[in-house]
Amino acid sequence: MSDDRTPAGSAATGNHFGGFHVQTGPITDTDRARVELADEVRAMIREIISTDASAEEIRRARDHVHAGVEALFTKAHGTPPGVGEAALIERSRNFLARSPMMGSINPIAVPITLTVVNEGAQAVVEARVVFTNTYEGAPGCVHGGFVASAFDEVLGVAQSASGNPGMTANLSVDYRSPTPILRELVFRGWCERIEGRKIFTRGTVHHGDTLCAEASALFIAMRPELFAKLLAMRDATG
Repeated sequence: MSDDRTPAGSAATGNHFGGFHVQTGPITDTDRARVELADEVRAMIREIISTDASAEEIRRARDHVHAGVEALFTKAHGTPPGVGEAALIERSRNFLARSPMMGSINPIAVPITLTVVNEGAQAVVEARVVFTNTYEGAPGCVHGGFVASAFDEVLGVAQSASGNPGMTANLSVDYRSPTPILRELVFRGWCERIEGRKIFTRGTVHHGDTLCAEASALFIAMRPELFAKLLAMRDATG
C-alpha cells in the first residue's frame, strides 16, 4: 500500500460501535508493514498449491517461513509490561483490516475492495474482487462457500451503513451460474428495509453482464452493551 487509504479499501461509513466497519485513526508504518507482509503470504499460499518445486526447495522455503514466524512470535510474547493496553487498542482500531474476507493485514483474505455508495436506511455498497486459485472449488470456479462468505461481508457492510449494525441471523444464497476465478467480480449489496431491530438486505454478484449469484440476509441490530461484551470476550482470549 502506497497511500493513506483505509487498509481494507473501504470508504468510511460513520463511527458505528467504535469502528465496527470503519478504519479509525491514521494508518501507521506498522499498518503498512503488515499489509506488505500479508501480500507476500498470499503470494506464498498461491505458490504452495501450484508449485512444481522439489521437496528440498519446498523445505528450504519452509525453514525461511519458520524463521519469520519465530521472529514475530518472540516479539509478540516478549512484550514488556505496560504495552498490553496499547496492543488491545491497536487490535480494535484494525478490526476491519483483520477481516478474514477483506482485511488487508489478514493473509487469508482475498481481499475485497469495497465502496459505500449510499448510507442510511437505503444503504448501498459495491465491492470488486478477483478470487485466485487459492479459492477454487469446481475447476475454474470460486468455491461456493467463499461466494457466501463474500456476500456475508458485503451485506454486513451494507447493513452497518444503515446506521444500526447487527449480526447475521440468516443468509440465503442462490447460485445462478459458475463464478469464475481469476476474473473481476462485482458484488452489490443494499439495505432493503428495516423493521425494528431487523435489517433486511439483498445482494448480487456479476462477472461482466452475467449474474453469478444473488443473496438475501437478515441481520439483527446489536445493542451497544452486547458489542462491548463481544469485544471483551475476544480480548480476554488474546
